[in-house]
Amino acid sequence: MTTVLRTILTILCFCLPSAVFGQSSAGSATDGPLGHVLWSAAVVDAAADRLEQTLGDKALVWETIGNYPGHSVYLVLRGRTSRAEIHETESDVQISIRGKATSIVGGTLVDAESLPRKQRRGTSIEGGVRQDLTPGDIMHIPPGAPHQLLLGPNEDYLYLLIKIDEEPLQ
Repeated sequence: MTTVLRTILTILCFCLPSAVFGQSSAGSATDGPLGHVLWSAAVVDAAADRLEQTLGDKALVWETIGNYPGHSVYLVLRGRTSRAEIHETESDVQISIRGKATSIVGGTLVDAESLPRKQRRGTSIEGGVRQDLTPGDIMHIPPGAPHQLLLGPNEDYLYLLIKIDEEPLQ
């Protein structure tokens, strides 16, 4: 794991203090204030390895690292291109860890269908900005912005996902 990623993860642990609603075994409690969790590089690497073992032919697998008031943290491994989507009320922060992908952000969602939790998904995006993502890159996606991750054949892409103002899980 790169020094940049380790630094980002450490900063996130201190910038996201909140009372814990739920916490998976992926985090390690410390003697800090209530809600403080440190995800060491070893813990993140082990979770990433577990996800790689379970991906198979699935489009994606994830591990919930923590659900907190106002935000949640996930480790996500994609095995193929995602559907295009919009979150009406949620922001996403994605931190690239392993692999590479191309993001499309903005533009217009094609063949949009409404989903629970104030989301819409579609088959693709017309227009938008394309950006290549590699380990260490950080991307913020604001509410209402269409977005999609494109993966090459036989490519996997692992990232840390922080959902801000996440709609309640149902």
